[in-house]
Amino acid sequence: MSADARWPVVDLDPVARLHALAASMPWVSLGECVIEAPFARVWSYIADLPRGVPQFEGNVRRIEILARAGERLTLRSVAPGGFAMQLEAVLRPGWCIMRGAFGEIGMAATPLGPHATRFAHFEGSRWLGRLARPLFRRFVQRDLLRLTALATSDGEGTSPS
Repeated sequence: MSADARWPVVDLDPVARLHALAASMPWVSLGECVIEAPFARVWSYIADLPRGVPQFEGNVRRIEILARAGERLTLRSVAPGGFAMQLEAVLRPGWCIMRGAFGEIGMAATPLGPHATRFAHFEGSRWLGRLARPLFRRFVQRDLLRLTALATSDGEGTSPS
């Protein structure tokens, strides 16, 4: 038995990891829901950032990928009012974290069997601090409702992939 084998080991799914990360940032608001849709369908809206995220994220009119190196991306996000922000991101299946000068965004998903997905999302701004948490809480709840509606709709052409 090696010395490392005596240490406890904990494997966290992406949603649990997002909760842990959000707990280290007191200025973010975190929300979570269960979406009655397969993981692949739910995650398709995040994985295809330029086409998927503007469909449910109310503060994003457009996202452009400026650079990509594996799972690391540099993005330009444009809000409905025209405000643009550059973000550094990590995107992998079930995990997306973005950070810019004015804000942090996180999204994570874990399958709950073949037909349901546990999804969590946070937003916040270190610059605005805890005072803005109620505003970000409303944004997160709105985004969760929009993503749920998109992922559970039977309409054609709603999924970005």
